[in-house]
Amino acid sequence: MKALWITHRRPSEMSATTRKGVANALENRDWTIEFMGPDADHHVHRSTFFGRGHPSFTRALNERLTGMDLSEFSIAIVEWTAVSGAAEALLNAGLPWIIMDRSPPVSTGWVGWFQRVQYREAWAMADIFAKGRAVKSPHMAATRAWEGPSAVVAAGVDTSAFTCAEMNEEAVIVCHGSLSRERELHRLVEMGLEPYLFGAGNDAARLAQITRVEGPGPVAQRLAACDVGVMHLPDREVWRHASPLKVAEFAAAGLLVVSSEVSGLEHLRGAEWLTLVPLGDDEAFLIAVESLRSLPLEERRRRGKVARQDAEERMNWMCCTEALHDLLLEVKR
Repeated sequence: MKALWITHRRPSEMSATTRKGVANALENRDWTIEFMGPDADHHVHRSTFFGRGHPSFTRALNERLTGMDLSEFSIAIVEWTAVSGAAEALLNAGLPWIIMDRSPPVSTGWVGWFQRVQYREAWAMADIFAKGRAVKSPHMAATRAWEGPSAVVAAGVDTSAFTCAEMNEEAVIVCHGSLSRERELHRLVEMGLEPYLFGAGNDAARLAQITRVEGPGPVAQRLAACDVGVMHLPDREVWRHASPLKVAEFAAAGLLVVSSEVSGLEHLRGAEWLTLVPLGDDEAFLIAVESLRSLPLEERRRRGKVARQDAEERMNWMCCTEALHDLLLEVKR
């Protein structure tokens, strides 16, 4: 069984961790996964000039698929950003496809407006032509009408890449990944938490002026030197859909976690290492973080080991992709 996974993202971008984890889990179930996109197995050009990325990718993708023999593939996995460039060619080739939506638009302003237009168009096409859908959280599945086969693919983690944190006498607060303005990470500093941030994004320079910030680098090694992982998200509807990969990585590193309450974490509600607070609630978030970092060192270590165990048993990629595997089997040709 061979699947063609179409994405506009490059392998070097941060979101590649999820694609790799999902693809490896599917390959462990006897799928062969080939990627199509910028710098992928099947290359598709995407301009790096501002405003030209999506149009150039859409045109190039349609041309690439139209001129390609797709008979060797059983199914295509098409991320929503690629639907407008792929749908017609896949239909003409008779190759069934599912829409993969793990990243609804979060940008604001004109950029966000254009992205939301593209997003609506992609789903309108999927409603007619896609044979199934894969979304990242129960909330997203419940709030978007869909009558066909469906799968929820929560964020997972490769626990073998992480070691359990030993914990520090003075707890270190950490947040990593996207340092974009849309996440409003400056609010963590305004709470007085002095977080350690690492990653990349358009707010990195400003954040570096008010707290400790490092660029992208070895995730597991850095997390192992910390104590409490935080994921604080603004009170916007788009974030309710979230299934944060970072929380899975925090757990794999044996950290205690405070996160905004999002749908993708509902299955972990009640875990003693995880505290969920309402989106955008700074006061509740601060209280939750202070409560965890004030715990005795041995208690933090104990809860950290529980987090690690949960990551191993409930958040590994094989668990997270079971529904996707079943969906692909159902709709493949």
